[in-house]
Amino acid sequence: MIEDQQTHGLPIQPAALDGVARLDGEPDGAALLALLQPVAAEVGACYDRIVAERAVAPGLPRDEGELAGQLMAAGFEPPDAALRTIAEWRGGKLRALRSPAALEALETALPELVRALGAAPDPDAALTRFDKLVAGLPSAINFFHLLAAQPALAKIATRILWLAPTLAEALGARVELIEGLIDKRAFDAPARKSELIAEWAPGLAGLDYERLLDRVRDRVGERRFAYGVQLIAGSTDPLAIACGYSELAEAALQVLADATIAEFVAAHGRIADSELVVLALGRLGGRALTHASDLDLIYLFTGDHLAESDGPRPLGATTYYNRLAQRVTAAMSVPTAAGKLYDVDTRLRPQGAQGPLVVTLDSFERYQREEAWTWEHMALLRARPVYGSDRTRTEVQRVIDALLAAPRDRAKLAQDAAEMRDKIAAHKPPQGSLDIKGGPGGLVDLEFAMQVTQLASGRCHDPNIGSALACLRVEGLAPAEICDAHGLLARMLVMLRLAAPEGEPATAAARQLVASACGEPGWPQLLAAHDAARQEIANWWASIRPAEQETKP
Repeated sequence: MIEDQQTHGLPIQPAALDGVARLDGEPDGAALLALLQPVAAEVGACYDRIVAERAVAPGLPRDEGELAGQLMAAGFEPPDAALRTIAEWRGGKLRALRSPAALEALETALPELVRALGAAPDPDAALTRFDKLVAGLPSAINFFHLLAAQPALAKIATRILWLAPTLAEALGARVELIEGLIDKRAFDAPARKSELIAEWAPGLAGLDYERLLDRVRDRVGERRFAYGVQLIAGSTDPLAIACGYSELAEAALQVLADATIAEFVAAHGRIADSELVVLALGRLGGRALTHASDLDLIYLFTGDHLAESDGPRPLGATTYYNRLAQRVTAAMSVPTAAGKLYDVDTRLRPQGAQGPLVVTLDSFERYQREEAWTWEHMALLRARPVYGSDRTRTEVQRVIDALLAAPRDRAKLAQDAAEMRDKIAAHKPPQGSLDIKGGPGGLVDLEFAMQVTQLASGRCHDPNIGSALACLRVEGLAPAEICDAHGLLARMLVMLRLAAPEGEPATAAARQLVASACGEPGWPQLLAAHDAARQEIANWWASIRPAEQETKP
């Protein structure tokens, strides 16, 4: 801070050093130096050890013939493409490798990097993807130093580039994401919402609103990246990761909604005996997000819709909560300097996209009871209050439970569901044989069959599909193999959203990754199990929908 100079050097003049010491609460410069000496000695010893290790660490030869031999031994056969790429790196062709420090860091990391890339199923393709990653970096010094210091990270980075295009894209945008994998906790079981909020709290305290938005995006991005790495490492069940993704989204919603409300209250005050409530539906409601899922949300508020806020710029309740909900949506979805967080979909609210963004709980209940279509009650089966006071969320859940328990005409229910399913099929046909959600026997058919059964029986209204199916199975209301069928397709969906976002996995390694995560020894076996699962679901749905609604294959 002295004279606005950005420096880490201490002043040489005794009087100036005494001034710096007093900034730190020390009486004079001698006391400050005594405080720093043991720290500097320890850091110096660590640095000396690293330099010594690097001095004896074997690098890659400069001679092209010797280098070609080492590249072939690592797996690059023929080595021509790798020779050209490494020559371009050493020549400073890429922006990130134009400084002496960057080139030095490159040489330190090259041996382990070549071994990791050479072990990929297609070493040249892996090298090309790594080259593209480095080409997008403003500087590669820290990245290569990190790979040199942590050899296991080179293997992880290669696996990401080869198996997970979604993670590779994230890594290219924020290469520091890989640093989080140094911490062994990155491979722990996914954290719950409360644990995440407690973990983030120290780093978020005291931040202004804009910096808070960025910091939450950073934290979510780091954790979501780590969960994706767990999937490609095969260390965690995809269904556990899907639940982890959901807990992560809820934690972000809690923190950002709290901060947004605090900002809004400062300008407009509060409305007495009233609060915002957020309902999650779809995959978030069912605690089963994928890496690419958006968030289906409905906003409600409690209290008198004619009330007014008590702040310096008061607003009527309806205006107040509609503006507040817009800001919460923006906090969750608008890209900032730290990137994007989530896409938020609010079209499942009463009256759809044409209706108000927020309605009172009473209005919501009345609409669902008197005006809602059958498909809206089907969607409500996956509704779960995720924001609001404990008392209010309990009340909202009571309202939902009462709506879902209302008696229904099973024949009309099945007819309405079949008509809606046919409309979906016409509007959004399946995208190939591995469209896990669409097409005959996909997850959409499963949900329709399950939801008709839930509403007709008044039983098993759990928003999590796996739990609801297990309940229906125990009650004798679902086929014996339906839980296994759902488990397989749900795991495939989570894995394919990460490993093959554009369709079927293109490489044998990616196919094996997906198969292993789904409990199958190989890709052919997975496809056979997939077909059997879809047939099980298709049979259940065919037994529920009216015969006259059945479509020809």
